[in-house]
Amino acid sequence: MSTFAVINPNTGKTEETFDSVSAEQIPSIIDEADRAFQAWRSTPVSERASVLRSAAEIIENRVDELASVIGREMGKPHQQGVAEAKKVAYTLRWYADSGPSFLEPTELPEAQGAERTYVKHDPLGVLLGIMPWNFPYNQIARFAVPNLLVGNAVLMKQAAICPVSSQTFQEILEEAGLPRGVYTNMYLNSSDAEKVLEDFRVKGVSLTGSEAAGASVAGIAAKHLKKSVLELGGNDPAVVLDTDDVSALAQKLVTLRLTNAGQVCTSPKRLIVVEDLYEDFVAAAKEAVENTAVGPADDPSTDMGPLSSEGARDEVVERVQQAAKDGAALHTGGEKLDRDGWFMSPALLTDIDLDSDLGCNELFGPAVMVFKARDEAEALQIANSTQYGLMASVWTQDMERGQRFAEQIEAGMTFVNTHMDSSPEFPFGGINNSGYGRENAQWALREFTNERLVRLAAHPTGE
Repeated sequence: MSTFAVINPNTGKTEETFDSVSAEQIPSIIDEADRAFQAWRSTPVSERASVLRSAAEIIENRVDELASVIGREMGKPHQQGVAEAKKVAYTLRWYADSGPSFLEPTELPEAQGAERTYVKHDPLGVLLGIMPWNFPYNQIARFAVPNLLVGNAVLMKQAAICPVSSQTFQEILEEAGLPRGVYTNMYLNSSDAEKVLEDFRVKGVSLTGSEAAGASVAGIAAKHLKKSVLELGGNDPAVVLDTDDVSALAQKLVTLRLTNAGQVCTSPKRLIVVEDLYEDFVAAAKEAVENTAVGPADDPSTDMGPLSSEGARDEVVERVQQAAKDGAALHTGGEKLDRDGWFMSPALLTDIDLDSDLGCNELFGPAVMVFKARDEAEALQIANSTQYGLMASVWTQDMERGQRFAEQIEAGMTFVNTHMDSSPEFPFGGINNSGYGRENAQWALREFTNERLVRLAAHPTGE
């Protein structure tokens, strides 16, 4: 039987291991989830919301503890972990306060003599979540919280390197009053995902992860006629058209790119800068990269922690070094650091061929990549030269110019003068190779519902 494990990326040492569930155990876990669903779906939405509020309060009282857990699971610097835990509490409270109104029946206009026609937003049943390690709490919450409010039950497969945080999330929900079985953390082997999805009582799946994982899970879901939502990362552009402070903007974008050691789906992975700002921007970016303090997650002075695993670190280093061999200019960094754990120096690259690996494909790690554009038109062309389409941003002092540009970028989310924003108030998701479906806000509340039409005709006798 394989194991889930805490392999501390700050030290490289294995600290805890957990047995994964066997294929034979899966039916009984689904049995419990389905029984819990039947009761939970009938629980008034006000009571479901009350559970979410209680969970928010518990999380807010434990943010330091929760941040320490993911610091040793996947290397997130402590203050970034605290911010993630607080965001989850905010998400819980937002859905508790704002979500119920979106679940009210949607009244439709009178049509062909009916007395009333409306749509109910009913829960579907048991859902499977397959979530990654880079935001161990928030990724879970973004899928699970709205669906718990809807009245669905959730089986959660978190990444194998995050077994403590994933179980802690379940324990917090149950401490807050969630009935056992409504949310179940599963140490599920990836190879057994189909065993879950083939069960008729499991009605859908949401996955955040790689393109390969998404394609595999979507295929399984389609085979069994199950709804799926996929968020698969991106090669997101941040386009700099003009600024009155090149150094400050370069620092901001470098900070965004190196947050969580660059292991963020929506990270600004391609910084596209117009020609008249380019040289100054690269110089300022180099200074910002070299001033980034790399260290362990529990060190208050750390700006960037280790990567999540040895394999992840080695892949990023290898791809950066290969890009340099292929003609890209490596200005600084991109090397393993000679210390325990999975550390590397953040890199700055320019002169990257748009058709090369790093020009086309997502690099999930701390590499700042700057591309030169002759003008606004070429900047847009470069921004759209990708098979992804998750998040994009444009930076300018002219808001109208920025809005016009943002609306021409092909992505699920386009921002002006900000990037890496996500919040329960507005939808999150992409197009093309970045996946399909939406999380957050009312879109999340409707992804896994039965949009049930109810139509009340006039009296059958015509009276």
